[in-house]
Amino acid sequence: MIYADTDFFLALVKDDDWLQERAATLAREHAGNIYTSRATLLEVLLISDRFEFDRMEALSYALEIASVPEDETVLFQAADYMAEDGLTAFDAYHVAYADHDPIVSSDTSFDEITDDRIPIEAHSDE
Repeated sequence: MIYADTDFFLALVKDDDWLQERAATLAREHAGNIYTSRATLLEVLLISDRFEFDRMEALSYALEIASVPEDETVLFQAADYMAEDGLTAFDAYHVAYADHDPIVSSDTSFDEITDDRIPIEAHSDE
């Protein structure tokens, strides 16, 4: 399984995103093996006004691609990542939620915490 953070879904739903083609390829390659969190979907909603995309359509699309399992202990793990590694609340939550699974994202701050980031910004021929 791989964990998808906010960048992944934004790349898929924004009208013109330079990461869109790569994100779509990753979505196809990992179909049925992608999960995310409520925090990610909330972050997508928070950003929706800035990028002017349809919220309902974005959520529906995200839920077609990814499952959303929940575990409250993730919040305590996120607090540790914030304190120990200086991550923002959302980034810390993403890392804690992924729990050692690869994270598909363009956010390089994850590289300091895990060797398992699947970069969206990588070229599809790599």
